[in-house]
Amino acid sequence: MIRSREAPGVLRDTLLEKLADEINRYNDKAFLKAAMAVCALTAAADDEVLMSEHYRIDELLAKDPVLRHLDTQKAIDILYDYIYAVRTEGDSARRILYGKVQRMAGDMKKSRTLLRVAYLVILADHEIRDSEREEFRRLARTLGLEPEQVWQQLA
Repeated sequence: MIRSREAPGVLRDTLLEKLADEINRYNDKAFLKAAMAVCALTAAADDEVLMSEHYRIDELLAKDPVLRHLDTQKAIDILYDYIYAVRTEGDSARRILYGKVQRMAGDMKKSRTLLRVAYLVILADHEIRDSEREEFRRLARTLGLEPEQVWQQLA
């Protein structure tokens, strides 16, 4: 387990600004579903979805200036359906969610944005677990990106 050394507010604010700019350009249903899949997969990486992760995701959906104009309730409903599916259906649900994420592969900007979302969820409790890092790597590979390079850019 790694402790985040960055000031949580400063790091979060910088990444949220970048995230807001990019999500504004990708306001479509497939991207929303991919983003919620990333949130669900990342939050459930350690086989439990912590309250801090729920809060971070809710914060991204409700308070971010760009995401506010989306149907926040629809996004939350999709997210909670995905989390429930991962809990109850396990690997079969994960395969479906990776498919939603993989649809964004080939679009560098959308892919990077999805990994920023994953990174912010991972940092929600200010601890980076090995299982969360491994989930980040899987998501990056699913999107056709080099995991360590992207991680270093975000860190």
